Amino acid sequence: MLALGCGTDGPSPPVASTPDTIPTADSIPAVPSDGYTWGSATPESQGMCGSTTQLGCTKTLEQIWSSISDPKHNTKRFVIIRNDKVIFDRGGTEPYFVYSASKGLLGAPALVHALSSCGVGIKDRASSWLAHGEGARWGTQYPWTDITVEQLATHTSGVCDYGNSSTACQDQNPGWQQAFDIAKRGGPEYEYPEDAFTIARLQSEQNSEPALPPGSTYEYSNVGHALLNYVVQRACGESLVDIFDSYIKQHGMGSPVRPALIATDDGQQFHQSTGIAMWNGLDGAAVLRLAARRGIWDNRNVEPVRYWYEVTKVEGNLAAASYANRGVVYENNSLDTWTQSPGHQRLSLETFGHGGNYGTVFLTDPLTGTIVVRQGDNNAPGASYLTTNGCEPGWTGTAPSCTEGTDWSNNWNVAAGELGSSRVGPRVMIVEPLQEAFFFPPPFCRMTSAGGQPVDNTTDVYSSPSNATTIDLVAEITVDPREGQGSSVAERVEFYSESEGTAPQRIGNGTLVAGTSPAQYQLSFGADSHGTPGEIKTYFANCVAQSVQDGTKEVPSYSRPVRVRRM
Repeated sequence: MLALGCGTDGPSPPVASTPDTIPTADSIPAVPSDGYTWGSATPESQGMCGSTTQLGCTKTLEQIWSSISDPKHNTKRFVIIRNDKVIFDRGGTEPYFVYSASKGLLGAPALVHALSSCGVGIKDRASSWLAHGEGARWGTQYPWTDITVEQLATHTSGVCDYGNSSTACQDQNPGWQQAFDIAKRGGPEYEYPEDAFTIARLQSEQNSEPALPPGSTYEYSNVGHALLNYVVQRACGESLVDIFDSYIKQHGMGSPVRPALIATDDGQQFHQSTGIAMWNGLDGAAVLRLAARRGIWDNRNVEPVRYWYEVTKVEGNLAAASYANRGVVYENNSLDTWTQSPGHQRLSLETFGHGGNYGTVFLTDPLTGTIVVRQGDNNAPGASYLTTNGCEPGWTGTAPSCTEGTDWSNNWNVAAGELGSSRVGPRVMIVEPLQEAFFFPPPFCRMTSAGGQPVDNTTDVYSSPSNATTIDLVAEITVDPREGQGSSVAERVEFYSESEGTAPQRIGNGTLVAGTSPAQYQLSFGADSHGTPGEIKTYFANCVAQSVQDGTKEVPSYSRPVRVRRM
């Protein structure tokens, strides 16, 4: 069970097995959802090479799949989505363990709801929800009194992970970490007061001695995230899954399968999202779509834009978290974590997501309309690294038979426990090759003005000027934004509208705004075509770049959407 909670920045995963109480992936059927469904398209129509190398591609998606599905890398599922269209799918509708990726798929959206509707402030002290009963020290003892919700959400609270073997993490309450690790699976064997939440509130330790100020140091902590889960559920009076199903899940989105249910104090039945739950890849991708669109789905705001921005922003996060490429719950690409090498910078710095157990990947890039999902099945016990022979770093041999080794050559010489070590395999074997499968760098696309107002990170609905005859939209296209090789030029910017229950409708191409750099394109859409006064519609841009070598080759990129009300 230790491996089930492993995050993407934790220590080397210990040897462990999956308990019999958790079903295997094959035992749970995929259940189709009503409403929104992903479109489908060829990779080539979305600017990528599927099976044949063309133009600037140096990899194809088939070649990537062939490489990572080899037994030595043991990828079981691999899905690529561009611009709301599934262009490559190997197993996207089959549920599987996503491990710590549940933090981003369930924990983050539930936090958004808590910020929006349950009186939780990101800067609030966590003691407001943790200090009752056995958790009294949260209200009386430093540093517990000063730990904030944001620090729990960014792994900067100083609360030890259950895998931290330092003396400081177990000196006052020896054995609490093992007790937490066992109890986090939930179920009738681990009910109050032996449940994981009570153990975390009552017995968890700090990772430094003497304790450093909360927020000053980074340590990936499943225990800290579990405490965040408790805060959210205590504040909202509902379990994580009930929050997700009632307030987050939309038509076309599925739910997590059998997440751990924990019976804790006051008769509460809560969930945790540190691991264990299963998702199918396309349902997980739908959560990322919602987060990347800052909560806009089917012409409505699923929680306010500003709260989605709070959990997905790549700038303005706590310094200790930013140093580790972390924001609020999600990890991000602000320091080129996922796109380090020259020629592999075709995704933007705004890319974010969450991995699990060192090899499962859920990432989205809102500026290029790209989502990537990968499940890596365990090779060595407790490990699903994308290593050169499929074994846990420090092991040698050929998967699934591995023997203990003495170095980290299997993980590109990066030791587990080193900051960012868990990203090396997925970056080298998935994310960077994926970028080689583009004809040329995809354009970055963003809406900059809606209804005549600048697009910001807080506005849910933009209002056009009173009695205006047009709805004015402006979008920005940046070609070759991070490679600068001049392989493409801006071809056009298309604008689309969305209404509830209908497919997006193309409403026209924008006109280049003279003198703008990066290039901006404007469309003045007839107000009568928008609808009656007071009506709200969703708009987004599709920025299309064209090859300078072959004018038949294009790469489109969808922007984040905005909502506009006709006044």
